[in-house]
Amino acid sequence: MTKASRSAGLIWLGLLAAALLIPYGFAALTGTPAQDAAGLAGWASAAAAAYCAKGPTPLVWLQAGLLAGLAAASLAGRRLGAWAEAVAGARGGYLTGLAALAALPFLIAAVTNSSACTRGQAFFWQAIFVDVFIMAILAISYNLMFGFVGVVSFGHAAFFGLGAYSVGLLMEHLGWPWWGAVLGALAISVAIALIKGFVGLRIRGLYFALFTLAFAQVFFLLAGNRLLVNVTGAEDGFTFAVPDFLNMTKNRLFFYYLGLAAMVLAFLVVRQLMRSPTGRVLVAVRDNENRAQMLGYNTFYFKLIAIVIAGVLAGGAGVLRGLSLKGASPEVLGLDFTMTPLIMTLVGGQATFVGPVLGAFGLHLLEDFLRDTVVTVAGVSINVGERWALILGVIFILIVIVFPYGIVGTVQNEWRKRRARRP
Repeated sequence: MTKASRSAGLIWLGLLAAALLIPYGFAALTGTPAQDAAGLAGWASAAAAAYCAKGPTPLVWLQAGLLAGLAAASLAGRRLGAWAEAVAGARGGYLTGLAALAALPFLIAAVTNSSACTRGQAFFWQAIFVDVFIMAILAISYNLMFGFVGVVSFGHAAFFGLGAYSVGLLMEHLGWPWWGAVLGALAISVAIALIKGFVGLRIRGLYFALFTLAFAQVFFLLAGNRLLVNVTGAEDGFTFAVPDFLNMTKNRLFFYYLGLAAMVLAFLVVRQLMRSPTGRVLVAVRDNENRAQMLGYNTFYFKLIAIVIAGVLAGGAGVLRGLSLKGASPEVLGLDFTMTPLIMTLVGGQATFVGPVLGAFGLHLLEDFLRDTVVTVAGVSINVGERWALILGVIFILIVIVFPYGIVGTVQNEWRKRRARRP
């Protein structure tokens, strides 16, 4: 990493910190503290009061102004001299996107005259975006295996579902603290990934995909088996208690930021991995595994690394799902949670960093926006929510035709071609 790149990175982090900390400081100074709070507790209560206020408050205008400034700097890009590398191109887009997601609950509260902390439109949409963050993490993990390494899996839901089940079972039946249950669930994801990798990677292609499907179906059938009704709740699933700060009903704003942070962490893990020497080998394995073996690389070992990391990320998404719903049911182990991230990856752009995230946001939010929509065509009324699977299939076909490499992948290819044509 060059000195200029390090400086740009520090500037980027500084701008991001400013976008997050300036509104909090403003809220702490302008909010009304609780009567019995003093010192840091008083500051925190004052900030909470400002954040929970209804409608277009001065805090919201400040956040909107900061967001507009970051967007303008990103568009200005190369004209900003020493700041250019920090805010131009993808970095500027990431910075603006993160700031927008951080301010989103309050922007929605301002538009709908509701509060980000109590029941209302802003409260409702936070839950929607928590689901989007979870699905984005799942899509990122699937893209690591499928897009960057070329390993097709039809059983990715096993990691996701076991994450949700493990954290709940460890807390409910073994009485583990929440942090121990989370670490235990991630450890189980590692163990399952190692078993799946050591056994499954000895077969290739379609046979490996079918093996992963059978592997996931075993857990799906076990979760719904009536013999385990006292443990898993069988087909009805089970619920468990979580601490108040992890209770999405009581503390949804915190859980929103927890989900956002987890998505950013998953994104950075995959991005850093694929930009490392290990990531270059993984791409070589995808492009031509025999040639990578001739160069002396143990491709089995590298693919196993990818499966373990993808399994941990998918398991972490499952943990968030279990904590957000305070329960789990067999559906989280079903084929739907394998095919959905696959579709999101293909729509957004496989083997791209932001593609799966864009696919998760686009498809999930489109479904929520259209859920209650009724379209009338030639006198025939079509309920979009009831026919969503069919409509999603049509959307998928159209996107594949128009964007053969996914939205992000196709745009990147066209951009490279245009740059190559320039004199």
